[in-house]
Amino acid sequence: MRYKYDYKESQTAALLSVATAVLIIFDIFYAASLNIYIVFILGIILASILLNRLYERGVMKKLSIDIVNKEVRHYKGEAGILKIRIRQEGIMPVLGAEMTITAGNDIKFDHDQALKIRQQTETKTVFTVLPKSETVIEVPYTAVHRGVSYIVDSRIKIPKIFSFGNMDLKQLGSAQHEILIYPDKFAVHNEKIKFKVAEGIFRNNESLYTDPLLTIGNREYMTSDSLRDINWKQSARTGELQAKVYEKTTYTEWLILINLRSGSIFAPPKNIENIFEKLSFLTGEIAKENINYSMIANMKTFDEGNYYRIDDLNGVRSCRPMLEALAKIKTVTFTISFERFLNHVQLYEKIPSHIIFTGQTNPLIDKELTHFLHRGVTVYQLDENGLERYGEKRAVR
Repeated sequence: MRYKYDYKESQTAALLSVATAVLIIFDIFYAASLNIYIVFILGIILASILLNRLYERGVMKKLSIDIVNKEVRHYKGEAGILKIRIRQEGIMPVLGAEMTITAGNDIKFDHDQALKIRQQTETKTVFTVLPKSETVIEVPYTAVHRGVSYIVDSRIKIPKIFSFGNMDLKQLGSAQHEILIYPDKFAVHNEKIKFKVAEGIFRNNESLYTDPLLTIGNREYMTSDSLRDINWKQSARTGELQAKVYEKTTYTEWLILINLRSGSIFAPPKNIENIFEKLSFLTGEIAKENINYSMIANMKTFDEGNYYRIDDLNGVRSCRPMLEALAKIKTVTFTISFERFLNHVQLYEKIPSHIIFTGQTNPLIDKELTHFLHRGVTVYQLDENGLERYGEKRAVR
């Protein structure tokens, strides 16, 4: 962490400097005979001014401040400690300094002093570090919300040993650390899903699907077929659109599709945090079964991937990257409608054996999901009621 000294002259020190200068001028130019005690006091003041300048220049030269635990991971509701190391390699001590730390409100400091309208958490702590030594400040906090929190600002007030007032240091740049807060996979409302998992939803590790590399024939094109499946040469011969028929193959691969938009508006669903907690639990169960899975959200990004995603996950080692991905998803961001997103998945993504999508449906979303059902994909819907087989749910209706 880098800091800049925001120099402000103390009013008391300025008045004493002016008074001393006036007395010295009177003594030199007007032959004023000063009392020996006044001369002694003037000497102390001049020495203090000189020593203070030396202190201001020297104390910052070899003072370093850095965060010990740069990457911290928590589940929502857990307690943690932010550790800040302050090292003084120089000869100037720092006595009774006050440090003010401001972070995002995904965490909350134990002694929070922030204004609620700022959507931040702020606390203060006092420290002392002697020459050629170091000290570690421990700032306790609680993980409150899913997300990523970090120190957005910090300020240090160092008392001037040989003068009045403080040295005000302001943080430059970012603190180069992050506190990731995972969704709570142990939430009570996940027990319902756990019961369903025990009954075998994730025990079926095989599903019939087609291999696009093994074409065995052609048939009449249907509206549910992908444009990539059209056999253009055969269509030209017959005068009607013909679709390729592929060899059947057996494999299991899951695709999780997260809807961050509430209906046709950009606002996220009201229960989106509840959904993240359920996903945290479900992906842990999928990982136990050694099932390959990926996750895509309808959140636009500026890289080549186009959408926020994480691919090629498998086994228990996939739990951490998946939890980190869930922690980093922003609910207030640029998204596209879920029906357009599903159409993109159908046209450009490798179709899996199983799909889990989040949120509610409407006629447009139902239409897009029907294409996956026609292609033999098993579809599940995850909402506030838990996990339901999408085809069965529609059949009941």
